[in-house]
Amino acid sequence: MKTKITSLLILFILLGATTILAGDKAELKWRKFDAGVAEAKKAKKKILIDVYTDWCKWCKKLDAEVYTDPKVVDYLNKYYIPVKVNGEGKENLKYKGETITESGLTQSFGVTGFPTILFMDSNGDAINKLGSFVPADRFLLIIQYIGGEHYKKISFEEFTKNKGVQPKKNP
Repeated sequence: MKTKITSLLILFILLGATTILAGDKAELKWRKFDAGVAEAKKAKKKILIDVYTDWCKWCKKLDAEVYTDPKVVDYLNKYYIPVKVNGEGKENLKYKGETITESGLTQSFGVTGFPTILFMDSNGDAINKLGSFVPADRFLLIIQYIGGEHYKKISFEEFTKNKGVQPKKNP
């Protein structure tokens, strides 16, 4: 009996250590455009569209350094539906009752460089866009500013000042 209890205790300790070592690392669940827009409408969440290209080094840096930051991941998972769109892609998408390619959608939003982040409300209407890479701490402020609908009431500079952060440029 004592051996069984000791064995169970060791097993629980090992399982616990494995969980601690592996961590409960939250990840973003990226959606395809059509599914993401539909889900956002149903869930009444904002949409974050990461417009990328396969050759873009800053897009890869955004994936590696920003979209893996635990605070960014937690906030996006809670308040946004994250979508990825290849800015040069040929896949057909449905947007506002029209069929358009990924690259056509990119052009229609005036994207001229990569990465560009498009922010939309739950109906798929444009809110704003961010046309560059920004570090995770700055990115978190931007998604909080838009996710919390602060953009409707105050400037980004005022928002960052209220958070105790030195304002840089508007997103």
